[in-house]
Amino acid sequence: MSQHAAVQVLPEILANQIAAGEVVERPASVVKELVENSIDAGATRIEVEIDQGGKRLIKVSDNGHGMTAADAPLALLRHATSKISRVEDLFNIRTLGFRGEALPSIASVSHMDLETRTQDAAEGIRIRTHGGKNVETSSLVMSPGTRISVRNLFFNTPARLKFLRAEKTEAAHISDTVQKCALANPHIAFRMIIDGRELFHIREGEDEWATRQRLDRIMGNDFSEHCIQFEGEQEGVHVSGWMGLPNLHRSNGLAMYFFVNGRHVRDKVISHAAREAYRDTIPRDRFPTLALFIELDPGDLDVNVHPTKQEIRFHNSNHIHAIIRRTLGRALEDHHTTSLVGTYVNLPNLPATPFPEERPITEVTLPPSASKPVQWSPPAPASKPPVASVPSQRAFNLETIPAAPRIQEPLPSFAKSFPLGEAVAQIHGTYILAQTQEGLVLVDQHAAHERIVYERLKEIFAAGNVPERQMLLIPEILHVSSGEAQLVKRHAKTLEKLGIVLDSFGENAFAVRELPAILGEISIRNLVMDIIQDLERFGASEALDHQRNEILTTMACHGSIRANRRLQVPEMNALLRQIETTMRSGQCGHGRPTHITLSLPDIEKLFGRR
Repeated sequence: MSQHAAVQVLPEILANQIAAGEVVERPASVVKELVENSIDAGATRIEVEIDQGGKRLIKVSDNGHGMTAADAPLALLRHATSKISRVEDLFNIRTLGFRGEALPSIASVSHMDLETRTQDAAEGIRIRTHGGKNVETSSLVMSPGTRISVRNLFFNTPARLKFLRAEKTEAAHISDTVQKCALANPHIAFRMIIDGRELFHIREGEDEWATRQRLDRIMGNDFSEHCIQFEGEQEGVHVSGWMGLPNLHRSNGLAMYFFVNGRHVRDKVISHAAREAYRDTIPRDRFPTLALFIELDPGDLDVNVHPTKQEIRFHNSNHIHAIIRRTLGRALEDHHTTSLVGTYVNLPNLPATPFPEERPITEVTLPPSASKPVQWSPPAPASKPPVASVPSQRAFNLETIPAAPRIQEPLPSFAKSFPLGEAVAQIHGTYILAQTQEGLVLVDQHAAHERIVYERLKEIFAAGNVPERQMLLIPEILHVSSGEAQLVKRHAKTLEKLGIVLDSFGENAFAVRELPAILGEISIRNLVMDIIQDLERFGASEALDHQRNEILTTMACHGSIRANRRLQVPEMNALLRQIETTMRSGQCGHGRPTHITLSLPDIEKLFGRR
């Protein structure tokens, strides 16, 4: 028989080290816990200093309310906290930290100094610990607030130490942690020092300059110039923040920041809802840039899912998903109706513009922050030019468009009435060059028409209709392999719902007799076989319902004006007018841009006129 060891209570130091394994994964975990404590303490200035990626030193200083000489020693005991006192408090968490594990866990695997003073105290108190043991307590002169220095992290757990990454990698994780806290707390100034050098200093404030600085520092240099504000509320759930225009998509989700009641979280429900909102506007393997803040009753979520408190659980996740997707989707649609924006050209080596005094705010009005309204007056909205009525068209009908006037100087009033101006020429048989009041627009004719056809198809199916069909004068005969023939037969009814009618025409052959009238000149074989492949990939029986948009994207791509098709000026202007009245027209169904804009000031810079 095997012998079992007797049950015993673990020593306090060992218990703290085990807790540290849950709370302190790496130096960035230490910074997160200490900075969150500073935020909970009401600090308006927080400074983080590290050496050697946090392995040698992590120091977090704040000007919060501090701790008394009696409370400071208690803060180093496990499960000692001022933030909860009853079981019910666990379901009404309104602070970032609440477990009372962070300080003792950090102290157990480092040499730590805790220095703190309240506003009313004549002097502060310093408690010095080595590996979780208090070795010295003394008084000191300091400003109100708290300063915690963590040295030689994991000195007594070498197995943990060897799993840390290079110093630059650990420093990058720390910097990212501090910036997330800065994004959620605009009323707090954050300063970051690495190896004696200041990396950044983000000042407090919610005026325009402070908000732009904070956004561009964290989200990317051009984010504040190309973002959309969004805000929505439903049944006590408030959603707000900043979302990048679709052309700011990334290869990963690192630029998607989610905050729930001020706490940065990782959550699949939020991430999926955000990506669904961008679904038709960015490539399917790309991720949007986004800072999303959710405020709701603390009783409607569980923040106690994971020791690091970065994972949460909503009591009604479907409701949260629907609100996020609806709010972001509406913001993208509203942006189109108020400002037709394509992808803007980044001009190399242009002279820097003074900022913020002379930087115009033309592309975005910044939204309220997560906690307080922005304190500057937004720019007066530009008056929207009247859009001339265009006959309703199911297809790209060129005969009904009158001939366009010739381009003259100054720009004719005809062109001034339209956001995309008037067509000047077709370039390389693929791109339309148009002149606007503000500059030039270059349009990808295939991508733009693909979006037009795609949105029209979506409208038809959303209304529960089948696309209007057009009978072919001469049926198209498809000759396929025996395997392909079986697939065509299997999906014949679904193809008919999509407006494609075909019949058997001998062995391994089919006659295509009708097609959706909205589609232009197409390769019928390629269209049919690509849709068949989509249906096979998504699952035959319910593919049209569940993966409808992907299938419609395939149809729109095949049914759009192809590259290298020569267009006359009336045809080009007809396409421009349809783009202007089409939702999400900045990108095609695959997420590629449909047009780019080059402003007149940028053109003048290129030629040295500015």
